[in-house]
Amino acid sequence: MPVLLCLPCWLAVRCPAGFSRGHVPDEQAISIQMVSQEAAQQPLQVTETGQTAMLEQKIHIEQLRVGIFVRLDLKWSDHPFFFSRFKIKNEEQVQILKELGLEEITYVPAKSDCEPLPAQPGTGTPTPSMPDESAVECERLERLRKEQIELVRQQRQRIQICEKRYQETLTQVKKVMQGLSGSSKEATRDADQLIQGLVGSITTDRETILHVMNISTTDETAFYHSLNVAILSLVIAKEYGFDQDELRALGLGALFHDIGKERIPKTIVHKRGPLSPPEQQLMWLHPQYGAEMMATVADFPRAALQVIRQHHETNDGKGYPDGLSGQSISFLAKITAIANYYDNQCNRTDPKDSLTPHESLSLMYKTRRDKFDRGLLNLFISCLGVYPPGTIVQLNNGIIALVASINAGRPLQPNLLIYDPTVPKNEAIIFDLGSQSEVKIERSLRPSQLPPKIFAYLDPRLRVSYFFDSGGTDLSAQPAV
Repeated sequence: MPVLLCLPCWLAVRCPAGFSRGHVPDEQAISIQMVSQEAAQQPLQVTETGQTAMLEQKIHIEQLRVGIFVRLDLKWSDHPFFFSRFKIKNEEQVQILKELGLEEITYVPAKSDCEPLPAQPGTGTPTPSMPDESAVECERLERLRKEQIELVRQQRQRIQICEKRYQETLTQVKKVMQGLSGSSKEATRDADQLIQGLVGSITTDRETILHVMNISTTDETAFYHSLNVAILSLVIAKEYGFDQDELRALGLGALFHDIGKERIPKTIVHKRGPLSPPEQQLMWLHPQYGAEMMATVADFPRAALQVIRQHHETNDGKGYPDGLSGQSISFLAKITAIANYYDNQCNRTDPKDSLTPHESLSLMYKTRRDKFDRGLLNLFISCLGVYPPGTIVQLNNGIIALVASINAGRPLQPNLLIYDPTVPKNEAIIFDLGSQSEVKIERSLRPSQLPPKIFAYLDPRLRVSYFFDSGGTDLSAQPAV
């Protein structure tokens, strides 16, 4: 009988800091039980404070003890703790809470390890009496919080730089795609320079930080899709260990993988709803058309042509246009097939039908494992993590957040954009999940489950698009509090 592990447990065992060439996760010893997308969509009553509906009660400050889960009705700047909702883990924290000048505090029984101390009759407002140890602890927390604020500022600046680079790259993609109708030679030269730049950036940095971009439109879908598939393909291949020439061929093939759709009527390409059988037959020809178009371009890599023609072939031989299977399919095409399918699920023709990143991975693992190369699919999941950038999550302390970025080398520790109504949206806290071992992701949420205020604050992306950070030092390494 196979050992069943949830995906987070599997990744903790199977995902090292980096992969040597050809090192992909192995399913022979362990069967993965993916968290089902149905579980992620369980109806939840999320309040505008960012909490699911849960019994809370007020207790006197003198009833606090280690193991009690509390919620502070204070602004983030008015206390030295990183979160306003947390479980008390030591006596120093108890004393610091007593020094905040509160007479009562909110207690959450369901998240506590124990009950509060018995209420003492006639207990009045506590008299401050800070022991030296508590003063030192408070000073330490305050210092770390200031460091945290500075790191958040740096991380926000880094994201802004990344988004600027993304927009510049997207402009280049538009120029390349539009140029194909004129001088193919010039357009492909520009494409080669674009891909060479991306390959140079992704291979120069020891770590790859993948960010979700703040895209506010669903227009010009083809440009976003082409760039997204190229980025995701390069991330997988970099973790696998390909050299620069292989990455260049993969990047070019992924960028032009859908170029054959230029020969198909736009009414079919952009149709919302099922295609008719004749329309579907025509759509299935776009990989062949694309390979034929790019084969006329001088010096276009043969490996890239294979990516274009074979990105819809499947391991079981039921793909198109040639019905190839297994080893007959180019390895680079197998990578792009995974990236292409994932992006198509996250960004469907009708946005309201799109899946969340977490749901897309779950669907791929549950229903498409026989279609993809299993080792590459596992590597893809390892790179993105169980909750990829763009996923709305709820933490085990009840807080709601958006997964903003992940380090492909440690996908279980993403950076989260935290919903906190006491912090202005433009100053929202960015939290490294790896900095506090007791804080974990409990579930993913659909944007439709969020109250309007939380939705507006976290601003879930209309379109899930990624770009990698080539900024050198990983600013997500933050002090533990």
